[in-house]
Amino acid sequence: MSKQQAVPTRIAKYDIEKVLGKGAMGIVYKGLDAQIERHVAVKVLHTHLLEGDLGDDLTVRFQQEAKAAARCLHPNIVSVFDFGFHDDRPYIAMEYVDGIELKAQLQSDSQYSLAVAADITIQILQALEHAHSKGVVHRDIKPANIILLENGKVKVSDFGVARLDTSDLTSTGFMVGTPNYMSPEGLQGLQVDQRSDLYSVGVLFYELLTQQRPVRGLSLNETIDSLDVHGHLSVQSINSIKPILRKALQPLAETRFQSASDFIKKLRCIDDMELADAKTSFYISPTAKTIVASAAASTSPSKPETSASVWNADTLGSLEQTLAKYVGPMAHYLVKKSSKKSQTMEGLSQILAQHIPTEQERQEFIQNLTSSGIYRAHTGNDSISTANTTSDGRTSASLIFGLENAPIASPALSQKTTIISADDIKKVAETLTFYIGPLASRLAKRDAKKSVTLEDFHLRAAGNIPNKAEQQEFLKKLHA
Repeated sequence: MSKQQAVPTRIAKYDIEKVLGKGAMGIVYKGLDAQIERHVAVKVLHTHLLEGDLGDDLTVRFQQEAKAAARCLHPNIVSVFDFGFHDDRPYIAMEYVDGIELKAQLQSDSQYSLAVAADITIQILQALEHAHSKGVVHRDIKPANIILLENGKVKVSDFGVARLDTSDLTSTGFMVGTPNYMSPEGLQGLQVDQRSDLYSVGVLFYELLTQQRPVRGLSLNETIDSLDVHGHLSVQSINSIKPILRKALQPLAETRFQSASDFIKKLRCIDDMELADAKTSFYISPTAKTIVASAAASTSPSKPETSASVWNADTLGSLEQTLAKYVGPMAHYLVKKSSKKSQTMEGLSQILAQHIPTEQERQEFIQNLTSSGIYRAHTGNDSISTANTTSDGRTSASLIFGLENAPIASPALSQKTTIISADDIKKVAETLTFYIGPLASRLAKRDAKKSVTLEDFHLRAAGNIPNKAEQQEFLKKLHA
C-alpha cells in the first residue's frame, strides 16, 4: 500500500480510527482526541497537491477554511476545533457528525414533502444567516456539503472556498464553487456576496421538491412553471412555492432575496398551512384494511383486480371531470399520469386525492366518486355497493382513504382500543424526526389522538414520510 493510501494511526494529537471520505482536495478521517475523549473529523490535504505548483496557495486556502468555519459557531454549522500541521501537511480537526450527506439522500430517489423540504432549507438558511453576519460567504452550497442528522438537525460543512470579508485570496475573474449550484455572477467569475449563497439555496430547494436541478437553458418562467408536473405537490403548495422560487432564482443579485432572514420568513409562511397538506401519502388504517378484505371476500372471487393497462376512457374521463372541480385543467394530466401507478380504483382515487389542497375537499372528492357509481361501473359488480357499507350507512371508501370525519361503526373496534402512552409518543416522535425534521413531535401527538391501537398509531405516523421504503424502515426501527 502506498503512503498516499495508507491510513495513519495518528495525526497530531488525534488517534485515527478510519477513513470517512475522500475528495479531490483531501481525505477526512474519524479520529479521537483521547485527552478529552471526543471524536473528531480530521481533514488533511492530499500529498500530491502540496507538492504541486499550487501547493502554497492550497495551504493558504485550507487555512482559510479553518478560519471561516471557526468564526461560525452555530448549531447548523459543523464546528472547527483545531488547525495545524502534521509532517508538513495541514490538517483541520472538526466536529464529528454522524449523519448522511444530502447528496446521497437525493440519489436514493427519496421524495420529500413540502414540509420536509422547507424545514431542511430553513436550517441551511439559518446557518448562512449566521455565517453572513460574521462576514463569511460560503460560495459552495450544494447537497454534498449538507449533512442530515438522525435527530432531524441539518449541518452545513466545507467552507473550503468561503470568502472572508478580510481576505483577498480570491478576486474577480476566477470562478469558485460548483457550477450546477452557482449564481449567474459566480459562473461569470464576478465578485459574489451573500446573495450568491441564497441563489444556491434556491437551486437546492427546487431540487428537494422536484428531484432535479433547474435546467440552465430554460428561462426562469419555464423553470417555475415546470413545478406543475410534479404530482406529489398539491395545487395549493405549488402556488405557495412559485413566488418564493421566482424570487430566489432571479438572475440579478439585486432582484433576489437580499438576506437569509428574508428567505426564511417566506418559507415559514408556507408552514402556516394545514400540516396534512404537506403529506405526500394517505394513511390506511389496519381496521380499514380488514373491512376492505372482508368486503372483497363477499364479492365474486373470480374477478381479478383491474390492471393499469385496461383503464377505459370513460372511467378516466369521469375521474378527470370529478377531479377538475378541485384542481382545474391539471386534472387531465394528473389522471393520465396516475393511472399508470395503480391497478385498482381505490388506489388510483387515493393517488389523485393527494393533489387536492384541503382535507375537506379530499373527503368530498372521495365521497363524490363513491356516490357517482364509478367504483361499481369499473368493477362491474353491483354487490360492492352494499358489501362496502358499514352499519351506519357510510361506505367503506371513507375508511379506505382514512377520512378524518368518517365514522367507523365497528363493535370490534372499541374492543381493540389501547392506551397510547407518553413514552410511545416520545419514541415515535424521536424516530420520525430523522425523516421529517422538527415537525415530527407535533405530528406524533396529532396522530396519537386519532389512533385506536399502537399499531394504528405507528402506521399513521409512517404516513407522514413521503418515501415508501423509508416508511418501512421507520416501522422496523419502532419494532426493533
